[in-house]
Amino acid sequence: MIEEAKDESNELVPKDKDDSDPLVSTCNTWTRRDELNVWKNVMVIGFGFMFLFTAFQNMAALQSSLNPSDGIGVYTLAIIYATIILSCFFLPTIFIKTLKVKLSLVVCQAMYTLYIAAQFYPKWGTLIPSSILLGLAAAPMWSAKCTYLSQMGTYVAKVKGTSSEVLINRFFGIFFCMFQTWGIWGNIVTATVLAPKSDWMEPDAAGLAQCGANFKVVHDVVAEVTDKGGEVEEAGVAKEQVYMLAGIYLVFAIIGPTIIFFFLDPLSKYGEDERKEQKGKSGVQLLMATFSHFAKNKYQMLIMPITIWSGLEQGWFGASFTAAFITCPIGVHNIGYIIIVYASTDAICSFLFGWILKRIGRIPVFLMAAVFNMSVILILLHWTPTVEHKAYLYLFAILWGMGDAVWQTQINAFYGVIFPGQEEPAFSNYRLWESLGFLAAYLIGNNIVLSTFMWILVGWLSVSFVGYIIIEVLEYKRTGHYSIYLCDGGKTTAVEQDH
Repeated sequence: MIEEAKDESNELVPKDKDDSDPLVSTCNTWTRRDELNVWKNVMVIGFGFMFLFTAFQNMAALQSSLNPSDGIGVYTLAIIYATIILSCFFLPTIFIKTLKVKLSLVVCQAMYTLYIAAQFYPKWGTLIPSSILLGLAAAPMWSAKCTYLSQMGTYVAKVKGTSSEVLINRFFGIFFCMFQTWGIWGNIVTATVLAPKSDWMEPDAAGLAQCGANFKVVHDVVAEVTDKGGEVEEAGVAKEQVYMLAGIYLVFAIIGPTIIFFFLDPLSKYGEDERKEQKGKSGVQLLMATFSHFAKNKYQMLIMPITIWSGLEQGWFGASFTAAFITCPIGVHNIGYIIIVYASTDAICSFLFGWILKRIGRIPVFLMAAVFNMSVILILLHWTPTVEHKAYLYLFAILWGMGDAVWQTQINAFYGVIFPGQEEPAFSNYRLWESLGFLAAYLIGNNIVLSTFMWILVGWLSVSFVGYIIIEVLEYKRTGHYSIYLCDGGKTTAVEQDH
């Protein structure tokens, strides 16, 4: 590892490097201000996504409860992820090639605001077009985010002579720690606006029998729809409450891209124009690179199932769990409080698991997440929720949040590690397969008994973990060593160990 020394100007200068190397010129001018600027960019992206997804994720989590008529709420979510699947094949590379990474983030986030605005008049004619636009924007937006953090981490690691894997993991950990707080801020809003109505009544025994694992989308169970003087209330929520929610979340959605536009440095500052995947390639070549990445890369094939799992588990929790285990037995007004606990756990663990991974490695962390998810599913298959036992729902939310924190941070980071220099097609594939997981979760959960869906989750998680383990084994055989992260005086280093 390259040592660093301070010169008289208090700049960090790597030792033992040839001054004729162009990279050394950058090293010789790398100051503490540059270091702080890197972390500023990570936080700007984190805040931008936090504000945007405080709006989107919370409205999405309420779709199965607020817009149950004809399944419109859940079907629009399915349309979003179906559109993402199509856009993953070509739009990320086209957006990033044409607009560059920063402007791609701004434009794509702005397209999300239309879906939030459509909540003021949630009909097929408003929700469908806005869902399609959001789906088209999602793939290039997430690919741009991943490209920015991975490229900046790789560039800074080379400048400082440190491990890019460690730095990229740290960037993603901090980003997701900030990002996952969407559930805290948004659900404080949701819980406040959707305060329990005095006329809400707990379901009788027959109604409870249709909740939990026995749940199947039946609109008169998901939401009580009554007509009071021409005012239609769904899930016991008045229209003025929906308008207030939509208005608050629309403001949050606008703040996100505004922050990124004014405060994020262009990626060109960190070698955007020199990335080998982009240099000298036409738009068609970039499209083919995205499309062929899966077909020609066995690691991408093996990591595909666990990437789909990332979408499946989020979609199941956000739609099926909230409808079957919260809205159905204990009322929609409890969603906000339970999701706050879930999101808080997710945010804290997104940071902590990055720290833990550096000490015990990836495999134990992934195994821990799989055990958490599997345990929750198997318990819920045999448990019927009631108002008296709603405290258990908070425990399940904590466990699911711990698992999700691993999948969201470490799968992203793992892509950056095993596909260096191929960020755009690799992360396009990530969004493709994760989106397929979301799509499957919404379509399956909206059409079959939940217990059947939960057994599908058990099977898929098992297959996904096997695929991940195979990648780790192949890497071990290919390199003849594996990385163990050690902490030496507060300084993290990657140490290679041979057979």
